[in-house]
Amino acid sequence: MRANTFNTGIASEYLILSKLYRLELEAYITQGNKKSIDIRVIKENGETLSIDVKAVRGYSSLVVNNVEQKKNHFLVFVIYNNKFENLESHPDIYIVPSQKICEPLVSTFKKEKRVMKGKLAEYKDKWNLLTELNSEMEFNETAEQKIIADFNAVLQLRKINYNRERICEHLSINENELKELEIEYNRITGN
Repeated sequence: MRANTFNTGIASEYLILSKLYRLELEAYITQGNKKSIDIRVIKENGETLSIDVKAVRGYSSLVVNNVEQKKNHFLVFVIYNNKFENLESHPDIYIVPSQKICEPLVSTFKKEKRVMKGKLAEYKDKWNLLTELNSEMEFNETAEQKIIADFNAVLQLRKINYNRERICEHLSINENELKELEIEYNRITGN
């Protein structure tokens, strides 16, 4: 069973690496078994981004316990829909900014954080999120959508008992930025 999981992961990393090269991105597989970054990408303008590839042979959900929400970090979900051995079948691929890995995408089952395939529809084949990356990580979101998404990450961290200092450290913001984010979130949502 372990070999199957390992093979699925390695096959998926190289599948994504191949697609990145086809998009003319300079990409490199990172080494090691216990890593949160599987692929590093260096863009022509010098920007870098990191990718964590999550793969499943089935079709229902993927574990995201070790996901770090940070700027320029993406999760690429590869779902084989029970057709891993069928070389003529192509898996479903979803490209998701790591900052989006929070509610409503994430559900908890038996103390494991999971993303259900059905919640990923808007991210299917969103390769443009990697190729059109801008320095603000806005992905054509409105400012209000970005504030809501950013504060949802804060709410997730609070659920796992992070204090304000640790939240700031995790999100790479200072205390004043956290306060401003909370004020703006409350203004937008009417809380």
